[in-house]
Amino acid sequence: MIRFASAVVALSAWFCTLAIAEPHTLTERYETMGTIEARVGDTTYSMVVPYDVARNRPHAEQKAIMGTFLTINFLGHVVAQDGTPDRPILQVTLQKREGEMSLVSAELLDDLGYGAPLVMGGDGGRGELVSFELEDSVVSGKIEGTFLRLDGYPPNRSVAVGTTPVPATIEWDVTLPPLQ
Repeated sequence: MIRFASAVVALSAWFCTLAIAEPHTLTERYETMGTIEARVGDTTYSMVVPYDVARNRPHAEQKAIMGTFLTINFLGHVVAQDGTPDRPILQVTLQKREGEMSLVSAELLDDLGYGAPLVMGGDGGRGELVSFELEDSVVSGKIEGTFLRLDGYPPNRSVAVGTTPVPATIEWDVTLPPLQ
């Protein structure tokens, strides 16, 4: 009986991982600008960075601010069964000042929403950009670090009571719109 229960638990975990790892296809309203794989604790999210064709709205951008530094921002979504971008949502912001590109923040908005995101950088957990490449508006890279659950909304949010660091690795490959 114990072996059977263990097999059921193992099989259930495998199906859950399979369901999370295989994203649904976006509807015709959206195009895929790139992909993100985020391993957060024991969960792996396979996400897409969508381009909303109907609204002409990319979910990724690169901007040169005052000609001094470059900011790259992209938003990954899990795709719902109906083919629309859904939660969890992962936002990554990178910035290059005078030296190398670095992580500003990564925020995972899960079922707890905007009022309680998992955050790396930006007063959340620590994170490091361990690889980065930008060539012909295609950006790829990897972040390693820990998320902390925050409570509240900026600028008054703080680390949620009882939260513990959640290890995370985020990898992406995204085609950015032209530099603004």
